[in-house]
Amino acid sequence: MKKIISLHDDYQLALESATKAVLDGKVFIYPTDTVYGIGGNALDEEVCERIREIKKRDVKPFSIIVSDFSMLRKYCEVPEDRMRYLFQYLPGPYTFILVKKAGILACPGGRIGVRVPMHSFIRKVAGDTGLPILGTSANISGKGPAFSFKKISKALIKQVDLAIDGGDTYYKQESTVVDLVDMEIKREGAGKFHL
Repeated sequence: MKKIISLHDDYQLALESATKAVLDGKVFIYPTDTVYGIGGNALDEEVCERIREIKKRDVKPFSIIVSDFSMLRKYCEVPEDRMRYLFQYLPGPYTFILVKKAGILACPGGRIGVRVPMHSFIRKVAGDTGLPILGTSANISGKGPAFSFKKISKALIKQVDLAIDGGDTYYKQESTVVDLVDMEIKREGAGKFHL
């Protein structure tokens, strides 16, 4: 498998390679609308542990990326009175914290951050595999996120199985994090959210 694939030069190869990486339990770097992420199959415990080691991260939970509302509801509890926020703001530069259903190993505890990014590539990977993609920024814990492929550390790229170069991210900013359980904004980011 080619290690670095340009999304602009060879979209089909990038999509096929990323899809295969998820299904084979591999770890890869990918672009989103906000920051570059590092991920894999969020249901695979070994993938989750490997990403923790690569990022030098503690047990703080990761988020997941899903393809659409159907997949989101498969893995999260969404009260009917909260659905309107999801329909209003997604896809977009938001991470919504919801009560999780069983099976997501990336997130210990009862809640989970979920993204449906505006960037269609990683949504398509999730949709084609039928699996939630573990979503965390492509950096060592405590370091700043990468908004451009060329800003990702070479050492980090060496540790993954595949890296998708999508150039600069659209927003060049982290996602806005909103807790839809407690109805509070946890982090102001690229998206404007009104409670």
